[in-house]
Amino acid sequence: MVLILFFTRNVSLLTWLEGGLLEREKLIYEEHLKQGNLKKVYWITYGSEDFKLSSQLKKEKKLHSNIVIIAMPKVFNIPKIGSYVYSLLIPFLYPKKIREADVLKTNQMDGSWSGVIAKWLYRKPLVVRTGYSVSQLLCDKNPSSLKCKWFKFIEKYTYKYGDLAIVSSNHNCEYIKEKYHINNQKILVLYNYVNLDKFKPKNKFNKYSDRILYVGRLNPEKNLFSLVKAVSDINFVLDVYGEGDQIENQLKDFAIKNNVKVNFFGVVPNDQLPKIYNQYSYYILPSYHEGMPKTLIEAMASGCLCIGTDVPGINEIISDGVNGILARTTTSESISKALKRAVNANDKKILIHNGISMVKERCALGPIVQKEFSIFRGLVNAK
Repeated sequence: MVLILFFTRNVSLLTWLEGGLLEREKLIYEEHLKQGNLKKVYWITYGSEDFKLSSQLKKEKKLHSNIVIIAMPKVFNIPKIGSYVYSLLIPFLYPKKIREADVLKTNQMDGSWSGVIAKWLYRKPLVVRTGYSVSQLLCDKNPSSLKCKWFKFIEKYTYKYGDLAIVSSNHNCEYIKEKYHINNQKILVLYNYVNLDKFKPKNKFNKYSDRILYVGRLNPEKNLFSLVKAVSDINFVLDVYGEGDQIENQLKDFAIKNNVKVNFFGVVPNDQLPKIYNQYSYYILPSYHEGMPKTLIEAMASGCLCIGTDVPGINEIISDGVNGILARTTTSESISKALKRAVNANDKKILIHNGISMVKERCALGPIVQKEFSIFRGLVNAK
């Protein structure tokens, strides 16, 4: 079986590599190839140098030889409009490869129209994969914005013409079914996966007990100013892994003003994260909203006591007082109370044990690979 993955518009192989995401994102496709579920996977990306980069990665044994990169031609390296034009032309530029494919799959909603057009032209089954609903995030901020209306339109017709949607959270599933009148047979929840051979408790002793770990993007949706304020109440150090030009400098200034020690370590490759998680007793995700947060799953699998805000996505992973601690709201006061509950908890070992068990049950890579392959096989057989 041959699969084509349409990358999110404007995202390249280099984007994944520099953002530390490649190790995590490639995992499910390499596992399909290792198990013989797929014989070849095409990645259609938005980087003009991606083919050259993939050749180097394959030489270094960092990318499976049967993952084939279809890189964006340099002629489309036009600011703002180039990737849009390319996304519309993709189905017409690669007819031979699309005809070879058994199944088409999108990576996120932005750029998913490439897959829809390819499905129409070549009569191939299309799996629409999304981690979150872009329209929901945009329309909550500004319902009358052009971006909100655009993504509502794209989502409506992508879900309508896709053969099956895979989403990563029950919250997103219910939103899509209600918003776009999608029936149960056309949508399925598959939690984000984690490689439990790598993300597991390895260091039960000598963990930081006076530091809080955050791993993720530095953007307004992550509610990091409230986190810094909350950390000031417990005199802990906050260690931040990730980057984001939008607010990093502001966050540094805010930390100084609030007399909070914050260390910014930047982006690290995903394969370095298991060692980092194992150095910390506490991991926190204080977001205003989430899809199905991969870093939270990884931290929980690695034996961190996890704290989060009681918002969709996070509260599907953390059950308050069962396998972690939830802040009731997204305010700094509520986050501070949750941090104090975690630090003073008498049942830390039970919370951590339950967290690891939950991840093994819902997020293990092997079962998710098999479920996805069953979906592919069912769609191909139904043709």
